[in-house]
Amino acid sequence: MMKNLAGNNVSIFLFRFVLLKNGINFVLNESIAEDMYPEIEEQVEPLVHACSETLLRYKHLCHGQTIMDGNILVDGYFEVMLSKGLGTHFVEREKQHLFNDANQIANLLMEVMDRRSKEIKQGTYPGPQPVIRKIQRTGVTNKGLEALGQQQSEKLPWYASEIPGLKQLKPDDLPDGVVAKRGYDHRGHCIALEHKTLGELGKVILSNIEEDKTLLEAELSKENPTNLAKRQQVLEEVVSIIEVGLRKTPEQ
Repeated sequence: MMKNLAGNNVSIFLFRFVLLKNGINFVLNESIAEDMYPEIEEQVEPLVHACSETLLRYKHLCHGQTIMDGNILVDGYFEVMLSKGLGTHFVEREKQHLFNDANQIANLLMEVMDRRSKEIKQGTYPGPQPVIRKIQRTGVTNKGLEALGQQQSEKLPWYASEIPGLKQLKPDDLPDGVVAKRGYDHRGHCIALEHKTLGELGKVILSNIEEDKTLLEAELSKENPTNLAKRQQVLEEVVSIIEVGLRKTPEQ
């Protein structure tokens, strides 16, 4: 009988995240992939992207090929597991957001199975569909991640407000051509940045590590190597603007 990363008996394999030499691969249950609905795939894709980004940050601490898996156990419950010992290296909130998204992926995949089962009973099942592997770590639209960020803000209204000095970036606050949008990252409040001519710049993540201390992390997008130095320069300008805002007190 198949077992998951924790060694528990598995009834239905749903997905796993497998490490590659230069990245990560999302392996989906082949039967579910054949039964996938396009609208559910659109919901799964940004969740997979967000989980992959988080898992890649811990890749060097994983000693096996599978870094995370999700399965329905023989008792009928869903279980998501990280590679043995890996969870101890996570910031607790980041790990919880990762598991929440993995659970949401599982819910969507189980919805596919439930809907297709009803179609079989009703005699409307179209049969297995050609598998087009769209779900992957790269190529996800910012629109999908922006939607996830909006959902996170609505579910957790304190999520951004806990960052002292954080305010919404307006066009006048930013360098010419830069557009700031809501992003999504398991570590904290995420601002996605684009440039009208240079394209995607990257993102800035803000997280409250102590009562009065904010951690700022910036990541330059390397999806497009064109004008990398120029895009880094513009991203650094934006980071400086955010840092100044965070240093100001409400009285200032």
